[in-house]
Amino acid sequence: MDPSVARTIARESHGANRDRFGEPVFDHVERVAAAVPPEACTIAFLHDVIERSHMSVDDLRREGLTPTEVAAAQLLALAADESFELHVLSIKHAAGAAGRLARCVKLADLDDHLAQGRASAGAPTYAWARRHVAIGRERYDGVMVFLPPAAIVAPAA
Repeated sequence: MDPSVARTIARESHGANRDRFGEPVFDHVERVAAAVPPEACTIAFLHDVIERSHMSVDDLRREGLTPTEVAAAQLLALAADESFELHVLSIKHAAGAAGRLARCVKLADLDDHLAQGRASAGAPTYAWARRHVAIGRERYDGVMVFLPPAAIVAPAA
């Protein structure tokens, strides 16, 4: 799918939705898309659409998402019955082109969350997640990712 189509879908799907800090969700989506290479922009724009909007995987297929993009979007969508930790580990170890794409986008997503510099009660363990996704990028994709000291700590129990 062309990234401009994905951007339009994301803007329409997220509408006026706000994150836990009251910021527009679409602002986060645009920052993530700006942080990835061109081949990952489509999925970066759509990375929260399945999880946080009315759009389904079938809707995205009808809009022109390729099979690899569909698989990456599904990897990035946290299922209602899935823990954040299991979700991150499934992205870390996902095979093939969809796994590479999902890891690239998830790393940018986590970096944006961490850059906001604020955590609310019950927020996911972004630093722990970033460390695992970065290890997956290195192990499976051959991409070296800088691990800042904050990403090396273990999650709180």
